[in-house]
Amino acid sequence: MSTIVNGSAQPNPPGYPHPNPCISFWLQGTRSSQLIGHRTTDKLPETADVVIIGSGISGAAVAYFLLTGPNPPEKVVMLEAREACHGATGRNGGHCRPDCYRGYKGYKNHFGKEQALKILRNEMDTLNLVTEVIDKEGIDCDFWRGRSFDIAMDKECREFFHTSLQEFIADGGPTEGIVEWIGDQEEARKRTRTSKAVAAAEFPAASLWPYKLVKHLLLLCIGKHGLNLQTNTPARSVSQTEGGWSIHTDRGDIKTEKVVYASNAFTPTLLPEFLGRIAPYRGQCSAIIPTKPFSGKNIMTHTFSHRWGLNDFDYTIQRPKDGIIIHGGGRWKVPIELLVGHTDDSEKLPVLTEHLNGFMKENLEGWGEEALGEGLLVDWTGIMGYTPEAVPYVGAVHGKPGAFITAGHSGHGMARTMTCSRGIAALLRGESYESTGLPECFQPTPERLNSSKITVEQLWCEADKTGIPLMH
Repeated sequence: MSTIVNGSAQPNPPGYPHPNPCISFWLQGTRSSQLIGHRTTDKLPETADVVIIGSGISGAAVAYFLLTGPNPPEKVVMLEAREACHGATGRNGGHCRPDCYRGYKGYKNHFGKEQALKILRNEMDTLNLVTEVIDKEGIDCDFWRGRSFDIAMDKECREFFHTSLQEFIADGGPTEGIVEWIGDQEEARKRTRTSKAVAAAEFPAASLWPYKLVKHLLLLCIGKHGLNLQTNTPARSVSQTEGGWSIHTDRGDIKTEKVVYASNAFTPTLLPEFLGRIAPYRGQCSAIIPTKPFSGKNIMTHTFSHRWGLNDFDYTIQRPKDGIIIHGGGRWKVPIELLVGHTDDSEKLPVLTEHLNGFMKENLEGWGEEALGEGLLVDWTGIMGYTPEAVPYVGAVHGKPGAFITAGHSGHGMARTMTCSRGIAALLRGESYESTGLPECFQPTPERLNSSKITVEQLWCEADKTGIPLMH
């Protein structure tokens, strides 16, 4: 939301996470978790070597790579405003879906060819790193790796997909054995089981139970590497002290030499220079019980994204383990003023519930009538953090020694956060940004922070103007 100051709209600080959020499908299924209400020590430590603010996949992965890497610090404390992993990570679609071509043209227009290629390469690197960590640590999180379809639902989207793919290929982007273009309409409809498809592209993707991944990483770090997790302890403010930072909470203050902001949409509350640079964005997702034609041997073999034009899209993942379909989207069904700037994840928008409830029968060929117990099981709300360029802020915070950020993942965090967090761990150890392998354009440079701010009215316009699609 924004406030009018001297005739112009100014974004408001996001405040703090809502104390009583709704419960997602993922969180409903993990109510026995030993992380609920967890505090490693009854009393908040007075000092730490590193404090991580946020316990979603970004914060958990920073802790994991830092504590399992060389020369780990002795005292790492993680502060979480609510329960562990009850923010965006515990509410997303569990869709680890790299952009293998789609955003290339827009990124190139904005950042140049070299950075655009790095952005897309980083997403495949992330998918591979997620796979590696899950295999190495034996994490039971329903991980499944396969293929996905981008489905163009109109001619404008078909043109957008195809031209971006062709430009990516022309600039040397890797597509052989990775991206398959399906330009024939009938073939696209048959393969995607989507009656209104115009064209499609197929490429790698994966899915998982996000809370279970984060839970495993946090318990590993707590049990074997000394992480001190303090839930229900919101960081209210951070002030600079001699030799470090003092983080103020309702339970006292904690002093640290280094602090990591893994607080995504809520980051501008603690780092005002990011106000308007990271905009909260409320989305809605659902779990759906499939009809018989989409059950058993007829389960969907791919994950999906149906897209109209540049920025209207839904995404769909059918879980191989139980057949439940995770489906999110419909954001264009409501005025943008009801989405951007809102941080209340305790309520749902009825219009979006109606959209999620009807999407399958309206768009998937042969869905059929829903028997009692089939169809919409539950839907929920989550708060994302968007940036105008649709890339995150990852790196050292300018002018604040010992402060680091990984936030603003723009609804695309599962395809980016793991490598970003590994990079932050390297920076905490004193390594160079170049050593992280991350795109340089992710850095929170003064130039990025001094560019125009986001208002409610501008977010979609920024995406259309740059040609960078809002992701999934």
